[in-house]
Amino acid sequence: MSSCDSRGGRYVKTSDWLTSLGSRYTLAIVWRHYLVWRNLIWSSLASNVINPILFLFAFGFGLGAFIDQMNGIEYLAFIVPGMMAYAAMFAASFETTIGAYSRFSMQHTWDAMLASPVTLFELLWGETLWAGMKALFSGLCVLIVGLWWGGVPELTGALVVIPIIFLGSLCFAACGLLATSYARGYEFFSYFFTFWITPMFVFCGVFFDIARFPDPVQAVAWALPMTHLIAVVRPIMTGSPIEWVWALVHVGYVIALTIFAITLAYRQMHKRMFD
Repeated sequence: MSSCDSRGGRYVKTSDWLTSLGSRYTLAIVWRHYLVWRNLIWSSLASNVINPILFLFAFGFGLGAFIDQMNGIEYLAFIVPGMMAYAAMFAASFETTIGAYSRFSMQHTWDAMLASPVTLFELLWGETLWAGMKALFSGLCVLIVGLWWGGVPELTGALVVIPIIFLGSLCFAACGLLATSYARGYEFFSYFFTFWITPMFVFCGVFFDIARFPDPVQAVAWALPMTHLIAVVRPIMTGSPIEWVWALVHVGYVIALTIFAITLAYRQMHKRMFD
């Protein structure tokens, strides 16, 4: 593929990606988003933190009054890992869909960034990294509330899963960017939230063991990254037995989907902006 004159439009080969991941331009984009978020922190907390905590309270104490245990785990302890994953998914997905599309199409922030020495991949990776950090913060807030309510039986396990939650956050962010790369308007994200976010919320084991669903629904659930994330996080946090070989498979699936999504998002967005 032919390259453009500006560095921002230069097509970055896969071999160059590793040097772009931690470049100063990528970190500058993360810092820029942080400064904006700091000025809008209260409205951001309302949607990305309070919303999952309300779900945790409603289901933990609501359904928890009727369901003592799920798979031998106290129900509140069962849903805390799921709600951490949900909080991360929602925050990352919203940031790289509605937020990123606004910066790309409406505010033309991306145009201004690409007029600098920033490459498109550095921009997209900066978006992904920032969304992952923001999502991890949402997940940690749920964890803190879960600790406060007595829904985290293994504190050591809770600390171990933090980097795993971050990996999942990057995956959700990359998938959101992939949707943004194809979006032609905000209405497009109705498909994304209906056919991607909602199934992960209801079918991937946030509130119930997915084995309770029919086989076709289970097949769909295992195709979604949320199921793989929860399959690793929940047993570690609750002290349940875990097969580490399968845990590596689950984490590998999340990483592979992240790479696939950001690769396809980069190619599609490069085509839209420069070809």
